[in-house]
Amino acid sequence: MKKWSISIFALVLIVMVGIAAINYIVDPFGYFVFQSGNFNDLKTDVDKTYCIREFKANHIRYFGNNYDAFLIGGSKAGSYRPEKLKELDGLNYYNMFVIGGSMYEYWLDTSYVLKHAHPKKIILSISGGEVNKEIWDQKDMTFYIPALFTGKSRTKEKFDFLLKDVKKSYDLIQRRTSEKAHDEIATGGELVAQGNRDLTHYYESIKEDAERFVRRYVLEFYKIHMETLFKTNLKSDHIDTTINYLKDIKGMCDAAGVELIVIVAPSFIGELAEFESTYYRDFLAEIALTTPYWDFSGYNELNLNPYNYYNEGHFLYEMADLVIDTMNGKKSYPGFGEYVTRENAIAHIDARQADYDRLKALYEKEGPDALLQGQEDSSCLLNR
Repeated sequence: MKKWSISIFALVLIVMVGIAAINYIVDPFGYFVFQSGNFNDLKTDVDKTYCIREFKANHIRYFGNNYDAFLIGGSKAGSYRPEKLKELDGLNYYNMFVIGGSMYEYWLDTSYVLKHAHPKKIILSISGGEVNKEIWDQKDMTFYIPALFTGKSRTKEKFDFLLKDVKKSYDLIQRRTSEKAHDEIATGGELVAQGNRDLTHYYESIKEDAERFVRRYVLEFYKIHMETLFKTNLKSDHIDTTINYLKDIKGMCDAAGVELIVIVAPSFIGELAEFESTYYRDFLAEIALTTPYWDFSGYNELNLNPYNYYNEGHFLYEMADLVIDTMNGKKSYPGFGEYVTRENAIAHIDARQADYDRLKALYEKEGPDALLQGQEDSSCLLNR
């Protein structure tokens, strides 16, 4: 009986070692190769199926002092290119965008950056959807927040990655190499050296047939979402929590002598259906009680033009560049971007409500297509 037990134990141990060896060598999530934090160590394009947060955590851990400033935000923030951000203040930026961000995670990111680097400035980009979720599914590596950020056990985390289900790892590799899944996986999520997203794949598709691209990727759910936007008043359970994390972020930056700039990023009108409401507009007013901020998310012509976006929730480089130019006072577009303070917050929200009411009336009279700008309009930044 004792020999039998030893044999079973040995067999289990061999299987576990085999699984660990496969996961370490194949490294389907990039976890182990990401430990150096060195972009030059990466031998393949890194898309959203990898644990990109792990790489960025290690990069800041070892190279954080190479940067003067950091951009923190969700997937929208990936469109901000550090070389363009440098035009704001001459600082050297690293883009910390994550897919599926939340204010809780931005709070963790801020704390981590202040611990491992000495920034002069942090730019926080709010997408809007943060009010809907405090934390994303941690079983999905796209959203997994590593122990380096959370402070949980690194040893346990390494064992977890070593013992991942080999079949799932194999399926993931197959998925990456499948041409059929290429569009779904890429999502412009390839990591580049300074942390932002490589949108080349999208620009190539737009160049081939812009109208078809917009119809397929930006407007797929547009009509359904317009019904939601104009016929419901969504209430999020996480608005108060989101504000509290923002207050903590502001407090950490103030205590460290770091300038905090807050941006509410551009949102295509189709995406606004996910969070826009009277409650969300109150949330925007409340942000101003914590810190002044730039709001680019309103119902301006640029956000009504689907050709400025590569899917319903994410904008192209041209929009990101114009955000920076607007903040810099270089150039802008009528109605795009307002600096919101305690003094003008109520007027700003009232104007947003009036824009909503105007578009709702147009929607009810002429239908959803009447709201949109087109490829030939001046609001299409691809024409500039």
